[in-house]
Amino acid sequence: MASVFRKLISREFGENIYYKYFYVCQRSLQEKFFDSDEIYQDIYRRVERRDKGDIKNMQTRLNESLVIAVRIIKTYIIFVVYVLAAVLYLVTLGLHPIVTAAGIILISLILLQKTYEYIINKYCYIDAQIVLIYKNVLDKLLLPEHKEPR
Repeated sequence: MASVFRKLISREFGENIYYKYFYVCQRSLQEKFFDSDEIYQDIYRRVERRDKGDIKNMQTRLNESLVIAVRIIKTYIIFVVYVLAAVLYLVTLGLHPIVTAAGIILISLILLQKTYEYIINKYCYIDAQIVLIYKNVLDKLLLPEHKEPR
């Protein structure tokens, strides 16, 4: 399972390009100086050839990905509370211990999957850096050109 941002960049530019950007960011972060210019220029060259409609669609997909990532992060605590309530409910039902244990194991597996999804999306710093650069490129390309007054 990949982060929402990784999926977005991979869909827009391909898996190989994502890994290229990832390694550039990783190298920059290891050097303790993040230089986004290389990624910015590459994304700009890839996107500038497209028409405004395509760029607006790209921006819409970016905004949807941002909403999904925020939703995953914000709803995790609520999900944990529901899981705890479900486990407590199963225990208080007085079912056969094997049925109760099976239910708790199933709920725990679902919680484990949601926790993994939460961690991947909450702590994907490199993916977030790439998406911010991507957002800057799209914003620059969609800004109306200002004409200088005479």
